[in-house]
Amino acid sequence: RPYHRRLEVLWASNAFFMVVAFILAIKLYTTDCRDPSLQVYSPANGAVSYIAEHKFTPALGKLTEYMGYPDDETDRKWQELYQYNRSVITKEEAKHLSTPTMALPGTEDYLVELEVYHQLHCLNVLRKLLYPERYHLLERVSWKNGTINRESYGFKHWDHCVETLRQTLVCHADVAPLSWHVNVPFNRGIYPRLASTHTCRNFSQINKWAEEHQAPEFTQKIKNFTELQQIIDGTDIDHSTEEDLQDKYELFPGDQWFKHWRENPYDG
Repeated sequence: RPYHRRLEVLWASNAFFMVVAFILAIKLYTTDCRDPSLQVYSPANGAVSYIAEHKFTPALGKLTEYMGYPDDETDRKWQELYQYNRSVITKEEAKHLSTPTMALPGTEDYLVELEVYHQLHCLNVLRKLLYPERYHLLERVSWKNGTINRESYGFKHWDHCVETLRQTLVCHADVAPLSWHVNVPFNRGIYPRLASTHTCRNFSQINKWAEEHQAPEFTQKIKNFTELQQIIDGTDIDHSTEEDLQDKYELFPGDQWFKHWRENPYDG
């Protein structure tokens, strides 16, 4: 009888420790696999999945479909990368955002844009600068004598894009190792291989989320200051910019958002 009693205690103890070990294993597994970059709330966090091993294309001797002198098809492919850049989410989802957002006027659809689409837009703008014969972007920010106006809004937009991509790269700090080899015929020396292997987020799944949450068409640019003020008054969020731009009124001739132009009507 005492023997059976001890056996029951032994079995019970083993079962208890097995359950504890199982719970700890699950907790350690989920903790190790959780992506810390998803700690900042995004309504698209649930769409994030991973491609364990994806090999980058070197794209030096052989071009990808996004490279080379552009034509209409190239432009279309680039535009498709961020065609779902305007998304709408519910009021409840909007409450969890780290920075409040506004709803489309007269609706309960709250606007967001996934940062990846902003980054792709910036990259596309900078790509176009490589082909002035096609896009003529520099001409739009040049004086009549041909010199570039680096204080123009257009030029500052490009500068902003460079800084955005710098911050993005530093933020994500890709640690995928580049192996080295004797690189012929390009450099004829010892250089890193560019066909590196990465763990990537599945962009197709993120794009699918954005397509499913695509915002309806709406007027984005509103020049009438009174109408803009009515929209501002109809929301309960702070619409002020992250930077104090009141001293940059010369970048926006006649824009009455600036105190300078309200007090000194633009005559240009």
